[in-house]
Amino acid sequence: MLRTEIFRIYSSESIIELKEKENNLRVELILEPDNYKKLNKLGKILYYTKDLEGAISIYEKLVKLKPDNHGFISFLGYLYYEKDYFQQAIECLEKSLELDPEGAFRYFILGNAYSRIGAIKQAVSNYDFAIFLDFDIYKAHLDFAKKFENMNRLKRAIKAYIAAYEIDPRDKKIKAKIETLKIKISENYK
Repeated sequence: MLRTEIFRIYSSESIIELKEKENNLRVELILEPDNYKKLNKLGKILYYTKDLEGAISIYEKLVKLKPDNHGFISFLGYLYYEKDYFQQAIECLEKSLELDPEGAFRYFILGNAYSRIGAIKQAVSNYDFAIFLDFDIYKAHLDFAKKFENMNRLKRAIKAYIAAYEIDPRDKKIKAKIETLKIKISENYK
């Protein structure tokens, strides 16, 4: 998924470098407001720098420009999911799966979104599709947690670690990690 690509591309750059790239892209987009390649780059930078609302705005525009691009639609769904806009996430993810039904990760996120709104039957159905497509849900939660932790999005990391721990409560390292992050968060608010 695009999220993994973004971490790979931008993790070696400083926030100052990314802000400079963001500003340059914004200037370039004044002259070419519908340049989807530049919009996509801007959206990726905004996501990486934790401006989720800005990234959502960019990907909403990209979906209007390229309504059949399942990648843009699914990433918009993921952004909605991260912001807890679950109904919008569900709509985007379902549309992206209509365009490309082989996305195990999208089924997983769709299952999570349904779960968050209490639609358990739909959640289980989507988790089943993800598993059928050979998706490891436990590992996905751990991967999420580690990436959120690397981005210093500790509350999101804790949620992902808790989800993994609920799947396999035998892993005491995860429980210790959750407690460590809770302490780190509380120290940051002192």
